[in-house]
Amino acid sequence: MLSGETDLKRALAHVLWIGGPPDAGKTSIAQLLARKYKLQVYRFDRREMDHIARADPARQPALAAFGARLRELDERAFSEDLWVARPPAAMARETIACWSERFGLAIEDLLAMPPMPPIVAEGPGFFPECVAPLIADRRKAAWLVPSEAFKRASVARRNKPGARDLTSDPERATRNLIDRDLLLGRHVRQRARALGLTVCEVDGDRGLDEMAALVEAHFAPWLSAPGPPAGR
Repeated sequence: MLSGETDLKRALAHVLWIGGPPDAGKTSIAQLLARKYKLQVYRFDRREMDHIARADPARQPALAAFGARLRELDERAFSEDLWVARPPAAMARETIACWSERFGLAIEDLLAMPPMPPIVAEGPGFFPECVAPLIADRRKAAWLVPSEAFKRASVARRNKPGARDLTSDPERATRNLIDRDLLLGRHVRQRARALGLTVCEVDGDRGLDEMAALVEAHFAPWLSAPGPPAGR
């Protein structure tokens, strides 16, 4: 078992981190970089149910409580509780607590992956205050944060069916989701700037390729030269 932050810094030296709230383009950019540089990708979102199943009430109390509600309530009641029953500020506090507790479980996942090729880890739960103690160089992490206008436009553009449609007030549920995510973005900005870490604002002025190039340049010291195009 690794004994502390120094050991973890060494064990995770091959990981590049992309954090930020939902709808910032993290997954798309991580996948673009992975294809170009033949990296492994770790997706925080995809491990949610596994992390809930592994939650220890003593070590991850907020996550364990969230999992208990998920098990005890039917889908409609859980959706109502999650998206309508509480104000966005309370939703944001619970989300920060649960995702911060999941961070330790994500570290276990990353340590279980092979160290080569390098890993780009992306997800909304990689908060600056969680990642900062584990990186020797602040350029190994970047946070993408959407502006309010970009966030609202993104939700409207996607407009895909989901659990919020099961609630008594889908419009309110969507407003709460947006407001929660804007609060998460404020949290990320504040923490990252206090720690001297990089925040990339996502406002729509730059397209996905430009944002990917910005993150690529930030990570350049740790990216190998890409291989030749397919078919050559």
